[in-house]
Amino acid sequence: MVLGNNAKRKEVLDLIAESSSFGNLGLFVGAGFTKAVMNDGWDDIALSWGELLIEVCNKLKIDFNDVSGEGISYPDIATNICRKYAVENEIKYEKAQDNLKSIVSELTSWYPNEDQRRIYGYYLNNLEPNWIITTNYDFVIESLLPENSFTLGPDEQLIMPRNLIPVYHLHGIRTNSKSIIITQEDYVSLFRPNEYRQVKLPLTIKESTTLILGYGLGDINVMTAVDWSANVFSNGTNNYPRDIVQVVRVENPQKKPYRDINGVMVIETSDLSDFFDELSAVVRDNREGERIFREELEKQNATLLNPSDEYVRVFVDESEVRKGVLELLKKFEKFFIAGFMEILAKGIELTWVRARPKGAFYAYNENLIIVLDILTILDIKKMPPALIEMVTSNFNKVAAYVSDRIGYSHAAYRTWIARKSELDVDTIKELRSIARAQGYTRLKFLLRDL
Repeated sequence: MVLGNNAKRKEVLDLIAESSSFGNLGLFVGAGFTKAVMNDGWDDIALSWGELLIEVCNKLKIDFNDVSGEGISYPDIATNICRKYAVENEIKYEKAQDNLKSIVSELTSWYPNEDQRRIYGYYLNNLEPNWIITTNYDFVIESLLPENSFTLGPDEQLIMPRNLIPVYHLHGIRTNSKSIIITQEDYVSLFRPNEYRQVKLPLTIKESTTLILGYGLGDINVMTAVDWSANVFSNGTNNYPRDIVQVVRVENPQKKPYRDINGVMVIETSDLSDFFDELSAVVRDNREGERIFREELEKQNATLLNPSDEYVRVFVDESEVRKGVLELLKKFEKFFIAGFMEILAKGIELTWVRARPKGAFYAYNENLIIVLDILTILDIKKMPPALIEMVTSNFNKVAAYVSDRIGYSHAAYRTWIARKSELDVDTIKELRSIARAQGYTRLKFLLRDL
């Protein structure tokens, strides 16, 4: 389920909120997020990538203008700094690179204060992301989520333990300066064949709604992941909320979202905290609506789990009630499967009890109608295995009584003749496979002319 190109702002926010509830919301966090958290306009602490490289030059006594220029990327600037420092100090390039990364580590020791943690910690906790990937070296994110996050370096696997949010530092972490990815050589290593990051990143984005915070798509890793997830891994159906949404900070934001040339849904804001306030309100409203809806579903499921004798009778005798329950199961299988199997078992049992008296052939027809309702309303390919077993074993049992001969249920036979055409090709194929594998000879015989 992906947003349309003309999606409204509320629809974008609803998708993020839905993914938060679904459990597949991920955050992709850049330097702009750290700056939004740490800098208050009066005391700007955190640095952008360009500002960071300027400070490195100041520390190494290198003129930034000598290593930068129009069209030169930040990784190339970092490489130029290392080369110039190595030549001027008569050391190996690798040593100069280590020095640069050590300085970067020192310059990124940013930790939010109590007020910053309270405000932005609430924003992140309210979203309940399944994962966070960041190109930042600092631990600002972990400071905002002290109780439920854990740090992963670039050489570790992106794992997601229950109730914990992994913060995967794609470009390294400041406490291990050798892991920092900043020069052109560092980036080249990322594109080696079978590189874990280049495989995991697009797959993770493909399976998630990814909210991009704090930078554009200028990072080559992000651009590659977006391209791969959109093109290389383009097969399959989207039966879950999924899209890529980028929050862009501009002075005069436009209200309506739009897609950029990479297919990313862009939503503008004048301040990141304003966006979070807007999103948090939608998340709260959606969660409250979901809570009320879930409570109603749980009440209905409780009725199915412990049905009264009268409700079992109604389930068997009243077609509209039974079909209504089946439609609920079709839409909300995870909520209703346990309750449905309980009332189905009792309903089937009731038909067999009714069939005990001599000549009570009508009860076999009631049984068959229930089976056919299930097989025509539900998709057998999506049916839980336990339900398939219950339905097919009973189908085989009742099939023994379906015939127009004396001593059999003529009503069930008429129902079968009238409704067998309702079974689709996939259902018939699966029923035959099950009958053959399970030795359901009576069901196999009934299906012989389909």
